[in-house]
Amino acid sequence: MTLASLTRFILLAGLWGASFLFMRIAAPEFDPWWTALLRIGLAWVAMALWCRWRGLHLHIGAHWKQFAVLGLFNNAIPFALYAYAALHLPAGYSAILNALTPLFAALVAMVMLRERLRWQVFAAVLLALGGIALLSRAGPVALNGETVPAMLACVGATLCYGFAGPYAKRYLSKVPAAANATNSMLFASLVLTPPALLDLPSVHPSAGVWAAMGGLALLCTALAYFLYYRLIADIGAVRAGTVTFLIPAFGMFWGWLFLGEPITPGMLGGFAMVLIAAALVLDLVPGLRTRAAAA
Repeated sequence: MTLASLTRFILLAGLWGASFLFMRIAAPEFDPWWTALLRIGLAWVAMALWCRWRGLHLHIGAHWKQFAVLGLFNNAIPFALYAYAALHLPAGYSAILNALTPLFAALVAMVMLRERLRWQVFAAVLLALGGIALLSRAGPVALNGETVPAMLACVGATLCYGFAGPYAKRYLSKVPAAANATNSMLFASLVLTPPALLDLPSVHPSAGVWAAMGGLALLCTALAYFLYYRLIADIGAVRAGTVTFLIPAFGMFWGWLFLGEPITPGMLGGFAMVLIAAALVLDLVPGLRTRAAAA
């Protein structure tokens, strides 16, 4: 990996980790529906302008149904769920649970793409469940009627991501990645508009909250996607996907630095178990991939 690619890799992890910080700031004043809608809508405008500037054909007419499904599961539902979770959970919690995405993607791919069932997936499921249990029982947040649904919302969001990846691979693999992201955001915006209009924010967001929303949409979503596509072109999709491992670390760090959220041994232990589970699914544990290939 070149120095430029490494810089983009770390910057991308930092931006995606910061999204959980910005949601913690924006969601209490914008409410979840508007947090998700503005994040997607503003990012879509930026990405559509970029695609137009680059002369990229979006292929929207031929694949609009697939883009609608992708927008629902890759943007609308998970962004709304994470915005809801941000009302009740520290940024680090949501970021740690986000690392479950590779595990759910592997499970969905076994069904949708008929990929081979591997023992690593079973081990990863057990480790991930253990990590969630440790995070729940030993973390700084007490389990109650607000935090438990918020944690389930995070798990539901990662499950949506886990479905969206294999779905895009099966039905939209021939469409440029930038077109997939831009079109899916358009349909996600359309889906989120009705519930957002029915649930207007109860307060007028302050200038600082608007700044957080701008960072969430333009930096953590639009710019982050551009960096991700560049990384895929430079180092490949598998290596670029390992950025997932750094996101929880940045999520915890930003929450601690700007919001004073504690980082506890329970959080670090849960993070480690979820991280190992994701590494197992992606065949990144040293020695195991070699033995599996030899078998």
